[in-house]
Amino acid sequence: MAHPSHDPFHLAFSEPSWDDLRIFLAVVAHGSMNGAAKALGQSQPTVARRIRALEETLGIDLFQRGPNNLELTEAGRAILEAASPMGEAASIVARTASAHRPDPDAPVRVTATSSVALFLSLHSAELHKAAEPVEIAYIPTRRKLDLASGEADIALRMRVLPEGTDELVARKVGQIAFAVYATTEDPASVIAPPEDPTLSRQAAYVAEFAQGRTIAARIGDMPIRYQAAKAGLGAAFLPCWLGDRDPDLVQVMKPEGDLIEDVFLVMHRRSRSRPNVTRVANALAALFKRNHKALAGG
Repeated sequence: MAHPSHDPFHLAFSEPSWDDLRIFLAVVAHGSMNGAAKALGQSQPTVARRIRALEETLGIDLFQRGPNNLELTEAGRAILEAASPMGEAASIVARTASAHRPDPDAPVRVTATSSVALFLSLHSAELHKAAEPVEIAYIPTRRKLDLASGEADIALRMRVLPEGTDELVARKVGQIAFAVYATTEDPASVIAPPEDPTLSRQAAYVAEFAQGRTIAARIGDMPIRYQAAKAGLGAAFLPCWLGDRDPDLVQVMKPEGDLIEDVFLVMHRRSRSRPNVTRVANALAALFKRNHKALAGG
C-alpha cells in the first residue's frame, strides 16, 4: 500500500479551524468581509486573510470575488450547508453554559403566546410589585423556547406539554377559554387565522364558524385580530378575558370543549435553586389564581 505522502490520490488537506469557519459564516451572514469584520470586532484585512487560509486548507474557492460583491461558489454553498449546524451548535453551547452560571441580577425571562403575554402585560405593574426587586423580561412567541439551553427561564404553555420533560418542572396554574366575538350578534364576515384548519384546533373551529360567511381577512397576531374585530371587520377568535371585558364586543359563540385550554407554568429543574426565578413563578401563579374566573370565561 502506498504511503499517504506518496499516494497521488491522497489529499493532504488538514481540518479547518473553527475560528476560520466562524469567520466564513459571518461573511455569508453579513454579505461582505467588511460587514463581518465589524460584527466580529476584527479588521477587514484579517477577515480576508482568514478566508484565504480557509480556502487553502480546504483546497477550494469559497467565493467568486467581484469588484463590489462576493458570491458563494457551488463549493462554498456546500461548505455553508455543512458548517451552519456548527454555528448553531456553538450558539446553543454558549446559551447552555450561561444557563448553568446565570447572573443572579439578570432579568427573569418569561415566554408565552401573544394572548397570554398580553394578559400579563395588563397586570405587569401588579407582577412587578409582587416580584420586585426582580426585573421581568417578557418574550411573546408561539415558538417553544428551549428552557434547558437557557432561551428562557419560565414558560407559560397551553394544553399539551412537550415530550421528554424529565428535566422540566410543570404545574397547572389555570385555564384560558376562547370564543368568537364581534360587534354584532350575527356577523356576516369572519377574521380567520392564517394556519391550515387541519393543523390547528382553533383554526378548524373558526373554519366551521365561517361556513356561509365571508372571510374578511386572515390575521395570525391576536392583538391585531382583536383590534380588527373591534373596528367592525368581522368576528374573531379571542381569549374570553379580553373579549368579555370589551363593551364594544359581544360573544357570538360560547367557549366549550377544546376551546378551554389548561395553562402550565414550566421551569427547568435547576431553576428551583434560583430565588429570583422562583419569586417570579410564584407571582405568576398567584396572578392566574386571582383571575381564574375571567380567564376561564366565567
